[in-house]
Amino acid sequence: MLRSSSFLGGYSRSLSKNKLRPRVLSYRHTKLRYLALFFACMIMIGDAYCFDNPMALQSEIKDKYGVDQFKFNLLYTVYSLPNIILPFFGGVLIDKIGARTAILLFSSIIMIGQLVCVWGASNLSYWTLITGRVIFGMGSESLNVSQNSIMAIWFKDQEMSLAIGLCISIPKIGNALNSLLSPQIYSKYQSLAAPMIVGVGTLIFSFICGIALIYMDYKSEQREKQNQMLLNKNDENHRSQSELSASVKQSIKDDDCDSPDLGRSPEIFATPQRQEEPEEHEVKEEINFKDIAKLSGTFWILIIICMLTEALFVPFLDNGNELLQERFGMTAEQAGLFLIIPYLVASGSTPFIGNMADKFGRRSLLIIVTSFIFLITHILFIFRMCTSACFLITLPLTILGLCFGFYASVVIPSVPFVVKSNLVGTAFGLTGVFQNTALALFPMITGMIFNQFKYDEHGEENEERGYVYQSFFFIGMSVLLVIIAILLMFVDKNGERKLSQKGRGIPKKNKVDYVSVHEVTDIPADKKISINYETDHRI
Repeated sequence: MLRSSSFLGGYSRSLSKNKLRPRVLSYRHTKLRYLALFFACMIMIGDAYCFDNPMALQSEIKDKYGVDQFKFNLLYTVYSLPNIILPFFGGVLIDKIGARTAILLFSSIIMIGQLVCVWGASNLSYWTLITGRVIFGMGSESLNVSQNSIMAIWFKDQEMSLAIGLCISIPKIGNALNSLLSPQIYSKYQSLAAPMIVGVGTLIFSFICGIALIYMDYKSEQREKQNQMLLNKNDENHRSQSELSASVKQSIKDDDCDSPDLGRSPEIFATPQRQEEPEEHEVKEEINFKDIAKLSGTFWILIIICMLTEALFVPFLDNGNELLQERFGMTAEQAGLFLIIPYLVASGSTPFIGNMADKFGRRSLLIIVTSFIFLITHILFIFRMCTSACFLITLPLTILGLCFGFYASVVIPSVPFVVKSNLVGTAFGLTGVFQNTALALFPMITGMIFNQFKYDEHGEENEERGYVYQSFFFIGMSVLLVIIAILLMFVDKNGERKLSQKGRGIPKKNKVDYVSVHEVTDIPADKKISINYETDHRI
C-alpha cells in the first residue's frame, strides 16, 4: 500500500495508465522549512547586534557625550516609542505590499537608521544618535512582524510554538556577539563609530539571509500553484472519465448485454474523498478595535505578565555592562564577555523548554515558575559576590538567560491559547503595544532611580549605590510578577482552563482514501489500488 504525507505533496494518477506519479512538493511541506526558519532567524541577527550597541559601550557613550544615566537610557526609550503606535497599523502595510517586499523595505530602513547612528558616533552628536535610534526602531519592529507573517504560513499547524520560540531567542546570538566584540573593537580603535560600522556589516549579512528567505518563499508559492493547477486538471479529467463510464454503463443497460468483454469498462480513476476542513486564516499582527472588547480577563492578565517579563530582562541588560564594571570590578571587555552568557543560554534553552512545555502542558504553572526564577535572579544581583571577574557571577547571568528561554517558549506562545482563533492578530498586536510600552518606560524609570540614589548621604557620587537601588526596583517588579502569575492560574482554573490542561492535545489523524472504483464489475482484487495518507492536526 502506498502512503503519502499530504494530498498536495503525494501522488497523482496518470489518466493514460493505471499508475501513480509523484507531485511536486511544496517547500513548506518538506524539511526545507527548517532552512527557511534558519534564514528567518538570521534576518534578526543584525538587528539584535545593533540594538544593543549602546549597552556594550555604555561607559564610553556617557563619557564621550557627557550624558547621565537617564539620557543614556533614552537611546532605548526612543527606539520603543514609535512601536507603541505602529502595532495599531502593523499588518496593514504588510498586507498591501506583501511580506516579501516588506522584508526588503524594513531591512533597508534599519540599515539607514544604523548609518545615521554611525554618523552621530563619528561627530559625537547626541541628537543625531537619537534620530538614528528612532529610525532604527521603526524598521526593526516592522521587520519582526514581516518575519512572523512568513513563518506563520510555513509552520501553520506544525511546530508553530517551536518556530515562534526560535525566532524570538536565536537572534539573541546577535546581542551576545555585540556584547563580546564591541568593547574590544572600541578598545582597539578608540572610536564609537567603529563598533557601529561592524553592526552595519551584520545588517548586510541579515539582508542577504532575507533575500534567501524571499527566494525560498517565492519558489514554494510557485510550486503550490503548480500543484493546484495539477489538482484542477485531474478533477476535470476525473469528471470526464466519470461521464464516459456513466455513458457506457447506461449503454450496457439499454442493450441488455451480458458479454464479459463489455464488462471491462474504463475505470473511474482514484479521487480523494476528503472531509471538509475549516478555512485557516493567516495570523496578522494588527489590532482590530472592535475585537478588543471580546478579549477575556485571562488575556489581559497574561498580557501584563508579558509586559513585566520583557521589562525584567531587556532594560536590566541595557545597563548590564556598566553594572558589572561598577559592582563587580570588571573591565568593559570582561563585562562584555560575561554578558554573552544570558543571551547564549536563552538561545540554547528555548527549543528544549518549548518541547517540554508542549509535552507537559500546564502553562499557567510554568508561568509561575518563570516569575519565581526572575525573582531569584534579581535577588542574587543584590549581593556583591566578588570584587573582580569571577565564576560566581555566571550563576545569576545563567539563570537570567533561562528566564528568557521560558519567556520565549512558554509566556508568548500562551497568547493564542486564551483567545479565539479570529482574535489572535488583535491579541498579538496588543501584546506588542504593551511590550514596547514597558521597553519605553522602564529605561526612563531605572535611569531616574539611578540618578536619584547614586549620591550617598554625604553628597558624594557612588554609582554602585545607584545600581543597588535599581536592583531593588527590579526585585519589586519581580514580586509583582509572581503575584500576577498566581492570579492568572486561579482565574484560568475557574474559567476555561486553557492554560491549566496537561499536554498539548492529542494528534487527530484524518484518513483520506483513494480507491480505484470500477462501475462495471469483476475486476480482480490485486488490480484495485487503495491509498491512505494521514494528516496530523493538533487539537
